[in-house]
Amino acid sequence: MSLSHPSSFHPQQMLRAAEPFLGPPPQLDELRYLLLDRAEEISAEFYRTITSSVDAAPFIENEEKLARLHRSLGQWMEAFLSTPPESQERAELAVRMTVTHLRIGMPLELTMLGHKTLRGIMTRELMERWPAGDRLGLIQATERLQRAFDYDLLLMVSCYHGEAVARADAAGTGMKRANERLEQSLQAQEGLLRTTSHELRTPLAGLVGMLRMLKRGVYKQEEERQAALDDALGAAHHLQALTDDLLHLARLDLGRDSFQRVNFSVRAASEEVLRRLESRAQEAGVSLQLTGDCENRIESESCMVYADRERHAQILTNLVQNAIRHAPGGAVTVHLHSLPESGHIVTEVHDNGEGIDSELLPQLFQPFTQSAGGGSLGLGLTICRRLVLAMGGRILAESAGPGQGSTFSFTLPMDGRESTSRITEGPSDATSSVLLVDDDALWSSDLARTLAQELAVHVVSVPTAAEAFDVIAERRFDLILLDVALPSTSEGRARDGLALLEELARHPDTLLARKWLISGHEPRFLRTELEHAWHDAFYMKSEILADRPAFLDRVRSALSTRHG
Repeated sequence: MSLSHPSSFHPQQMLRAAEPFLGPPPQLDELRYLLLDRAEEISAEFYRTITSSVDAAPFIENEEKLARLHRSLGQWMEAFLSTPPESQERAELAVRMTVTHLRIGMPLELTMLGHKTLRGIMTRELMERWPAGDRLGLIQATERLQRAFDYDLLLMVSCYHGEAVARADAAGTGMKRANERLEQSLQAQEGLLRTTSHELRTPLAGLVGMLRMLKRGVYKQEEERQAALDDALGAAHHLQALTDDLLHLARLDLGRDSFQRVNFSVRAASEEVLRRLESRAQEAGVSLQLTGDCENRIESESCMVYADRERHAQILTNLVQNAIRHAPGGAVTVHLHSLPESGHIVTEVHDNGEGIDSELLPQLFQPFTQSAGGGSLGLGLTICRRLVLAMGGRILAESAGPGQGSTFSFTLPMDGRESTSRITEGPSDATSSVLLVDDDALWSSDLARTLAQELAVHVVSVPTAAEAFDVIAERRFDLILLDVALPSTSEGRARDGLALLEELARHPDTLLARKWLISGHEPRFLRTELEHAWHDAFYMKSEILADRPAFLDRVRSALSTRHG
């Protein structure tokens, strides 16, 4: 979804269309030196005038706001007196100032009041400083100055209008998509409620039935009574496990589940899980094997991940147990390898069992998805997905079809990639600003530095969604680069890169910013999610590394379009 100025809004074209009514754009060369020498006095009188305005008070109530206004006024005066009103520079300045005013809530009427005040002050300064005796020259100079103000007012009002229309269009599009998502969510919740009720009623009905039969003395033999008690206990355990899973899923959805992220060897942790499941595999006639790049390199950096070790064990245990259950008499292989571009370790659980129908694959991680044999897969895979996403990874199910086995793969971040601080590169007063949200310290610092140096833009890099919202409250950004696999374990809510993208697409401060997703994950991990994401473009980190000049050209083009 691309959110930018409507195609009908072109400041330079609009000013050219107004020329027959306003006259030709004036040249203010001789006025520039006359008035810029008095810039401090003009600013001081402007401040004295607007300070007495009740409407302006909220926007100049402290030193920081006054300093910001002073810088803005200085930029405007320099551009107003030095460049033609129809120039690209003036259009860019008008757009920047308009967006800033809209972001802080300054109404158009107040901006026009300030514009009128400046017009009066600068006209008086011109009349006082113009050489005595040159009445005709003063009349012509005053007329050019008034025409310049007319052009600037038209440019400013049109920018307000264009920005407001673009925001309204973007908000409307965002609202439509949000409503569609809400409807889908409500339908999913209704389906989950129905399925959950069924899943709870089935063992509960069996449990109640057996208890009634026991109470009525239907079972005469001790062996029969013990068997019935065992069945009742099994149903109760099933209910307990299902209830625990539902509560766990609710905590994950609310972001209230706690994570203890540490550095650990993924191979050593995987070996522990397989040892615990060995007896179950033997009972099912299934062989277990661990392979991969990390073999015999347990303590090497390539095998270390930064995640919650217990949650890793929970995920792998669930996947291996599923593989054993669906591949009786077969083989289950856990394979480890790395994704250097993304800084993640991949764990693949492969079985040669019954396989999965292709139509079922996209739904596997939804609650209570039915397997090919009609049995419910419960909440295990849903919880696995939530856990993986919360720790900054991705999860994927693949199968060539029924009878062809299946592979479940999940990723976790490598040790040493996490960033904990904000990075700022480039001049703060640069024409364009870029926000980078990525928890990979090395990658984000390198990309931020490259963008600032090569494109002369201001870049802010933050590692979390929460910090991203702090930053956008401070300044406007033209381009936002988001890592897809963004951890959300310390945010108080579940929010990965895609969830953050959706929020930014609806946020008033970032409605019109271009939003690009970046990822080091292979496309197979993201294909389904990207079909529904709210991004303007997607780039693999390997693409960017392979041809950095081409990526910089795309960024440059996007920024120039944003200001055009």
